[in-house]
Parts: sequence; structure tokens; C-alpha cells
Amino acid sequence: MNRIETIYSLIDIKDKVVDVGCDQAKLSLMLAKRNQSSIASDISENVINKAKRDINNPLIDLRVSNGLSNIKENEADTLVLAGMGTHTIIEILSNTNLKFNKIITISNNYHDILRNKMNDLNYIVDKEQIIKENNKYYNLILFIPGNKEYSKKELLLGLNHIDKQMYKEYLEYLLNKYLNIKRSSKDNNPKIDEMINIIKDTL
Repeated sequence: MNRIETIYSLIDIKDKVVDVGCDQAKLSLMLAKRNQSSIASDISENVINKAKRDINNPLIDLRVSNGLSNIKENEADTLVLAGMGTHTIIEILSNTNLKFNKIITISNNYHDILRNKMNDLNYIVDKEQIIKENNKYYNLILFIPGNKEYSKKELLLGLNHIDKQMYKEYLEYLLNKYLNIKRSSKDNNPKIDEMINIIKDTL
């Protein structure tokens, strides 16, 4: 499954969904096919105007919104934040008082920071899924309300991975990546060595 299909698979029919940074509202279109309404928002007015021209479906509420600024309380209980970096995700969630039963994120960097900061915001990892699309790996994380003390390995590599085989493939990719960094570096880097050892122990 690609990223949108994987997100879709984790959404229940009863969920009230808001997709922030919706781009072409592909997720909302998939949800509408099963008669499920959703909010699709983007910071770009041009993106939303184009979507409004292309999409004519009463189940899809298209909005211009800077993060969650244009989303009202109780309008959504499931938040999708995909196609953006970890720091943008954290910034969006740090600037809202809205609470969610489920937050689905996809970012391709700083997952340890994301897991840690989400814990500070009272959300814990429920499950994770590595997705390979166009030869690039993406880490989907489903967060739910709670707090947890993570181990170093959990912060760095995640936990409760759904697809064990894909997770193993991703770890092998990471191991090769860090081994190459180590080989090409003239100086010892304790953080790189630590990462290599943790991945080897996990494999």
C-alpha cells in the first residue's frame, strides 16, 4: 500500500477526520467513496481553490487553514498530518488547544524527536508502519492519548511496527546508511556508533 492507502486503512468509519496539508484531498476522496465526511485543509489558498474546482462532493469540507487555526472544537477527533517534516508537525500541535483520539503522522525525518515531543503533548505511539514508495522509506506513526517512558531504542527506531518484514528491510537500509557514514568520516562519532549498535541489536 502507498502512503494514502495506509492512512486510509487506519481510519474507522466513525472517525471524524481532518487532513491538514491535504494537497489534492486524495484521502478525503477515498473516504467519500465509503460515504464518510471529512475536512481537508491546506495553508495554501491556491491549493484549496484548485481542489474546489476539481472536487464537487458535499462530504468533503475544503478549507484554507494555517495548521489547525480554522478547525473548531468537536469538528474532528482524528487528525492526519502527512507530507510535512517533524518540526512542522510539532509546531501545528503546539499551537492548538484541540485534542484528538487519533493522530496519524508521516514524516521522513527526526522520528525520535517526534515521539519524544508527542509524549510531552500527551500522545503516545500506538502503532507504526514503514511504507516504501518510489524507493523511499516513510515512517507512519499512529498516536493516541497517553504518556509513556520510552527506551532509547523505542525513541530511535519506534515500536509496535505493523509490518515486521518491511521494518526489517528499513533497519537494514538504516544500518547500511550509518555504516557508510562511519566509513566516510575521518572522526569518530559516538552517536553514529550508538545508532549502529542499536540497529544491530534490533536485527
